This record gives sequence, structure tokens and C-alpha cells, in this order.
Amino acid sequence: MSVSASARVSKPPPIALLLWRGLRRRCPRCGSRGLFPHGYLGLAERCPRCGVKFEREEGFFLGAYVVNFGVCEGLVAVLLFVYIGLLAGHPDTSWWPFVAAGLVVGLLGPVLFYPFAQTVWTAIHLSLHPLDRAETDDAALHATPPGHIP
Repeated sequence: MSVSASARVSKPPPIALLLWRGLRRRCPRCGSRGLFPHGYLGLAERCPRCGVKFEREEGFFLGAYVVNFGVCEGLVAVLLFVYIGLLAGHPDTSWWPFVAAGLVVGLLGPVLFYPFAQTVWTAIHLSLHPLDRAETDDAALHATPPGHIP
């Protein structure tokens, strides 16, 4: 989907606001709640308020996998560095609590963080590739009318 800069419609909100909304599992574009009507992992196809489509192109959420992987691997790395630091000062430090914590973070972390990764990735993508005119018009067709609370 190659669109010239002149076809861009509006400037997106600042990246900090987009990321803040994404970290709270809200629509990065409008800040609306209710993006997961099908359960914890069930992201809606569109924002219930502004109508923006979340999967903007085929394979869109591969970026969310990368964000999810980076955060979870970062947490495992922090655990490893804490263990190494404790081991340097206290050679008799037990490693079992760190293995257990690493397994919990490595197995549950990706599942628990994935919805956040989806909205954070959408925020990053919106900041790098703002909606073009066609996407803005499409979102307007699916948006909730003013005065209705989604």
C-alpha cells in the first residue's frame, strides 16, 4: 500500500500519547476502550469508537509478535542479570527461584502481554504510517456516531 505524502489526511497524535494508549489496551488513535470484546486475547477488527481497522495489511501483527518477544526476552534477561549480580556477592545463592521465575516469565509472559503488544504495535505503526485518505474514510464509515458511548 504505497501512498504519497500528499494523500495523507491528518497528522497522528504524538508518539508518546499513542504508546500510552497502547500500553493501556486502548485504541491508539482515539483512546477508546472495549477493543477486546471476545475475551482477553480477542482483539476486535475495528475500534468501536473511531472505526479504525487494526489489521491494516496482511501480516500486520507480526510486529506485535516482535514487540511481545522483545519485552518477554528483556524480562528474562533482567532475571538473569539479577541472578548473576546476586551470585557475585553471595556464591551460595539458590538458582531454583530464578529458574522458576524464568519459566513463568518465559511461558506466561508472552500470553499475558500479547494484547498489550497488539495495541502497542498498532500505536507504533500509526506513528510511522499515518492513515491515508482511504483508510480515514473507511474508518469514518465504521465509527460510532457522536453521542453514543461505545
